[in-house]
Amino acid sequence: MKEELSTRDKIIEVGAEIIVKEGLRKFTAKNVASKLGITDAALFKHFKSMDDIILEIINKYVTRCLGAVETALKEGTNTKEKLELVLRAHFEVLEETRGAVPVLCFEFSRAKNEKFFNILKEFVENYRCKLAEIIKQGQEEGIVREDLDPDDTAMLFLGMIQAKVFAYIMAQKTGPIVEDPDLLISQLFYGILKH
Repeated sequence: MKEELSTRDKIIEVGAEIIVKEGLRKFTAKNVASKLGITDAALFKHFKSMDDIILEIINKYVTRCLGAVETALKEGTNTKEKLELVLRAHFEVLEETRGAVPVLCFEFSRAKNEKFFNILKEFVENYRCKLAEIIKQGQEEGIVREDLDPDDTAMLFLGMIQAKVFAYIMAQKTGPIVEDPDLLISQLFYGILKH
């Protein structure tokens, strides 16, 4: 655990780790507090509820991912560069949150918790629309294959990230979720860019 992290940030980090490694059922105040060496009461000095911790994990991920798309749209000089900026930023936040949000997307897609479900659904929709916009731009530039549907291709990005997290969890790996971002980006680009 990094020493420069605040207690609040440590709670978020440990909470995300528990969600990924142990599952949502083990995401309890007692478990989080125990892993941090603090009391349950100390945990609630930083967050009102366990739902607030989940909300913070989701908001961190959503804000960073959507921000990365906005930055890529402004700063990228061409479609390939924009997509690469988006993916690198997404991989970065994926590692910071230990893959918790893709797990939460899966969990809440079949649960009755509408609060989280709606936040995640809105994120997926916004992210898909913005990625599709970049892909359409690439088709107009002649960089991206014209036979691809931009919306489906955008969902391919999200699906690939989801699959990486599940493969990581199923293999009970430690270390980075995306071991070689350059290789993964080149594999994805191979399928969508003109050669």
